[in-house]
Amino acid sequence: MIRKDMNNEIEKELQKRLLVPCEQRLLSLLFKEHVSIEEIECQLQELDMDLGNHNYLLMLAHFGYNVDWMGFPEHVIPQLKGIYRYYQVENALMLQKLFMSMQKLNEKNLYPLLLKGAAMRLHFAPGVSRMMADLDFALERDQYEKAVSIFQDMGAEYMVEAPYSITYKLGKTEFDIHHVIFKNNLEKGSDIWERVEQIEVNSCQFRVLSPIDMFVHILDSQSRCIFVDEMPERRMKWLFDAKMVLKMMPDTDWAAIAKRAKELHCSYRVHLMMKLFATCFPEDISLEDVEILFAVNSGYTKWLTDAMDFYEMIVPYMKERRADENGSITLRVISLRIKYKPIRKEYKYYSHELKEFRSGMCFARYVAELYHFNRPMKLYRKYLSRLRIR
Repeated sequence: MIRKDMNNEIEKELQKRLLVPCEQRLLSLLFKEHVSIEEIECQLQELDMDLGNHNYLLMLAHFGYNVDWMGFPEHVIPQLKGIYRYYQVENALMLQKLFMSMQKLNEKNLYPLLLKGAAMRLHFAPGVSRMMADLDFALERDQYEKAVSIFQDMGAEYMVEAPYSITYKLGKTEFDIHHVIFKNNLEKGSDIWERVEQIEVNSCQFRVLSPIDMFVHILDSQSRCIFVDEMPERRMKWLFDAKMVLKMMPDTDWAAIAKRAKELHCSYRVHLMMKLFATCFPEDISLEDVEILFAVNSGYTKWLTDAMDFYEMIVPYMKERRADENGSITLRVISLRIKYKPIRKEYKYYSHELKEFRSGMCFARYVAELYHFNRPMKLYRKYLSRLRIR
């Protein structure tokens, strides 16, 4: 009972941060068959175009087009249309680079598996001017190195490498080339690559995940943004994406989705994100059904509390590092070191670094790399290199 109360407390805190009322209402209206003028006017009350989250304003523009701008103030319509056109152009420029590079990959019989925004934009939600920061695709390991070589031959600029992907830049467009689909890297040996579907867009051959695998992937990947400070720009996007993928599964088998999450070793993350999804879209699934169908074992409590500890300690630290890049190590990391001090025993393979660096430096690396399960390396590389130990 204590464990369940603790889970509920943390989940409610995450809901406050992630499900902003005006955004939640807009998402509901976007997928509602009939919308009244009163609902539209209520949604537009206290709208501030200068302070609005850009993703929210883009979604509001989608909604405006859906209802033929009924109920929208005249002075707001040109501004929202301008935002919509801006992201149309951004998308077009990114997709131009995508098609150009894919033609070269296809010539070598390489057919990338589109992920995240690229998959949504070209298959699951075609025609939507969806915000995209970069383009993600995956290739099986034997094809991954060939793809990297092709990007190098194209003159792409190397940006960063993580355990699961490498990032190159062509012009202003960044490509994340993955050799695993899920960051936990545990889909190896599964049938995930056998379930992919082949598509063709603009004479380029791509692959996409099956709708169930895509749905699970959205929940898994976005759960990793909850415990860093990236979520404000993403919180509407992942809910919209998940809902659009569900449209491709009209007779949604929630039990099959839950089973798939277990097979792909991400049931904790999917359980958490399904609770947030059910809060926003209760017409699709209730919280009670999530508890039953997406049930998790007792380890979920430790995972959730550990992840929240990471959020409460490391995220403010990262913000502080950005504000003062040349400062010394802060009390937050020292506090973490005190709280989780038995690191030498667990960190034997890092003994050479323990000798070379002071323990504070090594611990900062330990926390960032291992403590929060499978966080991407780039999240700590940005500040790790700037740490100064007094």
